[in-house]
Amino acid sequence: MQKIIKKQMDSFVTYQKEGTIDFWQVINDFIQGKIDGKNLGSGNIDRSVARINIDGRNFIIKCEKERDKRLEKRIMRIISGPFYSTLLKRLVVAQNKGCTVTNDIYFVAEKIKCRESIETWIIAEYVEGTVLSELDDITPYYEEMKSVIHQLHQYGLSSNDVHAGNFVLTDNGLKVIDLSDYGNLSICKANDLIALQRFYGIEPDHKNLIYRFIRFRDNFRHWSRKLRGKKTRL
Repeated sequence: MQKIIKKQMDSFVTYQKEGTIDFWQVINDFIQGKIDGKNLGSGNIDRSVARINIDGRNFIIKCEKERDKRLEKRIMRIISGPFYSTLLKRLVVAQNKGCTVTNDIYFVAEKIKCRESIETWIIAEYVEGTVLSELDDITPYYEEMKSVIHQLHQYGLSSNDVHAGNFVLTDNGLKVIDLSDYGNLSICKANDLIALQRFYGIEPDHKNLIYRFIRFRDNFRHWSRKLRGKKTRL
């Protein structure tokens, strides 16, 4: 059974899975330029993502300072608490039950202010393989995409950002990476199923009330914007 070790390190609260690597030292070495990293380009000035190599193994190191300043989002974050430490705990529970369809997270460090993380460092597994977005035709993988998302949901997790760039074809099958299921899990699960249907035509086996409500809301917004002559996402 995997366990998480929690510590106070300077102004950060850290969470690390049991292991031989001192990831807090890795982060400090990375900041000081003692560890080289390949920038993977997040497209956001408040978020950095890089690939690093430690003892012959590749890892993802990520720093997030982005915070949605909208009042309702801030209230939700204050109520629910920091995301990544909670995700790590949920991931360990899922892995202890046998979940293998998503990338691992090894370490989280959060600088907390009023229950919000104003700076977060994450070290996660770098999944070796082919990203589906790099393939010309991903239709042969539609059923496996659906199966992986279903398994994720069965373990109490969700992608909440379903697109080809978040699926990696490995020697052991398809994995979904970079989970971002902030907020209500039932809504995040519904978002996964809607994205599979909207972008890839993959129909869900079951459409619950939350799924139907979100589809109705999205369609209402679509037609409302269209009638006003504005661009829509549908």
